[in-house]
Amino acid sequence: MEKDNKNLQPDLPYEKLQLLGIDRDKADKLPQEVKKALVSGEVTPLLQVSINARNGEIITLPLKLQMTADKNGNPALMAYPVRADLDESRNKILNLSPQEAERLRNGEVLRKTIDLNGEKSNQFLQLDPETKSVIHKRITDLKIEEKLKDMEKVNDIELGTQQKQAVREGKPMELNVGDEKVTVGIDLKKPQGFKVIKGDMKEWERQQKLKYDIEHPEYIGLVMTDKNRWEYQQVVDRDSHERAIRLAPAKEEKQSSSLKM
Repeated sequence: MEKDNKNLQPDLPYEKLQLLGIDRDKADKLPQEVKKALVSGEVTPLLQVSINARNGEIITLPLKLQMTADKNGNPALMAYPVRADLDESRNKILNLSPQEAERLRNGEVLRKTIDLNGEKSNQFLQLDPETKSVIHKRITDLKIEEKLKDMEKVNDIELGTQQKQAVREGKPMELNVGDEKVTVGIDLKKPQGFKVIKGDMKEWERQQKLKYDIEHPEYIGLVMTDKNRWEYQQVVDRDSHERAIRLAPAKEEKQSSSLKM
């Protein structure tokens, strides 16, 4: 059902990774799961990286990465640093109300018009529970209508008007397919921004939180060790949240809640 995103380059974004202290050698040694996630447009596991701050200091912090495309179809690398909490006042560009921020904290996907670099566009917003960063994508990039038609064709079902509208608004929808229940909905962490699972709404919610529940509160991520290889280790200490927040200068805060490279 899922199709390759032709906007994404098939190779690793070496130049962009270099900005995070991941040179070509380290990038080539990334675990296969990370490489696969990057080139497919999926959000990666946590990675510990080093970034040169404006004051010349090197800041080490955990974040997640995702390859996406800008409005012209050119590849861009999005970085989602770990934050102490979702702070609606820090997400200037998203203009979140307290009610919208709370809905994101509760795991909902929001549909909202935001202004990116002077261009207004309708976007889906979703909170990553590990990093507390907001992932957002243009609704037109997700091609929801095409995905709904594909799902109907593959499963030999016909969705009702209300069911389709619910999915368009970012709400997961539980369906009966033969003798089985399936749930479909928006998940911006996935390459296509759309997910179909076997199971009901409870199973959907369980899978959305599964990885976070397993790793919380230790926050296990990938670290380049002295053995010159990537290993899973605890990457978030008690100060990491604040270091991640201090990293983003005011100029970048005005552009996005995440960092684009």
